[in-house]
Amino acid sequence: MKNSDRVPFWEKLVLGIGGFPSLFGYIGINTVARTVYILILGVNPFLVGLALFVPRFLDGFLDPLMGKISDNFHSKWGRRKPFIVIGAVLMGIVFGLIWMVPEEWGQAAKLVYFIVMQFIFFACYSMFSVPYTALTYEMTPDYNERNSVMAYNAFFHKVAEFCYEWITPLAALFSMAYFAAKLTNNQTVEINGMRAMAWIVGLVIMAFIGIMPGLFVRERFAGKTEHQEKVKLFQTCKEAFSSRPFIILVAIVILNVLSGVLAMNMDHIVMTSYMANGDITLGSIWKGLLSSGYAVVGIASIPVIAWLANLFGKRGSLYFVYGLMVFGGVMKWFIFTPGHHLYYIGKIAIDPVILIDPILCGPMWVAVKIMLASMMADVCDDDELRYGKRREGMFGGAFSFLEKTAWSLSAVGSGLTLWLSGYHSTLGGNQAPGTFIIMRLFLAGAPAITAVFAILAIRFYPITAERAAETRRKLEERRGAIKAAG
Repeated sequence: MKNSDRVPFWEKLVLGIGGFPSLFGYIGINTVARTVYILILGVNPFLVGLALFVPRFLDGFLDPLMGKISDNFHSKWGRRKPFIVIGAVLMGIVFGLIWMVPEEWGQAAKLVYFIVMQFIFFACYSMFSVPYTALTYEMTPDYNERNSVMAYNAFFHKVAEFCYEWITPLAALFSMAYFAAKLTNNQTVEINGMRAMAWIVGLVIMAFIGIMPGLFVRERFAGKTEHQEKVKLFQTCKEAFSSRPFIILVAIVILNVLSGVLAMNMDHIVMTSYMANGDITLGSIWKGLLSSGYAVVGIASIPVIAWLANLFGKRGSLYFVYGLMVFGGVMKWFIFTPGHHLYYIGKIAIDPVILIDPILCGPMWVAVKIMLASMMADVCDDDELRYGKRREGMFGGAFSFLEKTAWSLSAVGSGLTLWLSGYHSTLGGNQAPGTFIIMRLFLAGAPAITAVFAILAIRFYPITAERAAETRRKLEERRGAIKAAG
């Protein structure tokens, strides 16, 4: 690898830190909405699913547009960096405002407020996330150094994952320590704790941390693209979907989102209503423990995944982790069930069996975070060879649109499944037995089935290390090597 291909440690670090606001912005609303709207305010879970679906689906159309704007934008600060800074600040402020809905409002008014505020939030999130993703793609032209860059992003992504599911239990503890001393209405105590925690997340994690990549990371292609032909939205989308490697990566990421969102929405409800007999605080603590397990396993898996990628290639490493995921999906049926021996830390009961789940399923998520992003960077090189343009923003935007669409459909699907299963938040742990069976089948079946289809898709991905090296050689013969801008 050439010295000019290496990304300095501090730049990888600062770029990776952007994984915090990126993750919290992507899944934070789903996480908090599950607690605030379903468990605290008692809104119909199917309607909450629809309220999550509509803004997310329409927001997805903004991502390709934001990609086009970012690809065509030029300033002395670069193509991506101004949007990253402005978008991070705005989405942090709006995230805090989302949860300020008055408790006395009716169900319809609460849902309308929630939907409108999500529209505003996701527009701000697109302004941040699309240029940020494009920036990660263009950090280096080296096939293996891209894995290293994405590994830093994956590390902070997993640290963020460690933190985000503790929003609810920390909010509960904060409520008991402060608001309970001032208020007598338990619902008001709970929702005020969630509001306080949401403002901390919005202002500190999304706004303050989110601006870091925009301030301190250099852009490699900022100067080289000043005179390239303008990137056109529909033409780029048409050409992107004629790319076989891109289509395969899209298929894989949609399968991942379907698996992850369905399981993520379901495991919290199963642990709270089925395993913890309706105890919201205990179920949230177990969910936090589970997510922490995923984060720890994910972080520990990063060097293993990198080793597998160097030994067997990007496809080989994905084969391994998806195979493990199939087994892990089946095991969820036995893991997420009451009756395990509990250990106590003070008065808090801990179920250690749930930690088997991240051991089996956790490596897949970090492998996907590293490998799919690295493979998308390879796809952008392949696209430049074919069409002569650097279009990381458009590719990242199109990729994000499809990912958000899958996410939105999954949110509706999980809410619909809860509703069809007969789940009622007011019943707590006293749900009908058939309700729990349907929920557990959904929780176990989604990851196992989607992993099988992902393995089939990977078989057809055509870009190898040899093909990527040949693509780079041809590109540099055509327009010369690219060095990072200041």
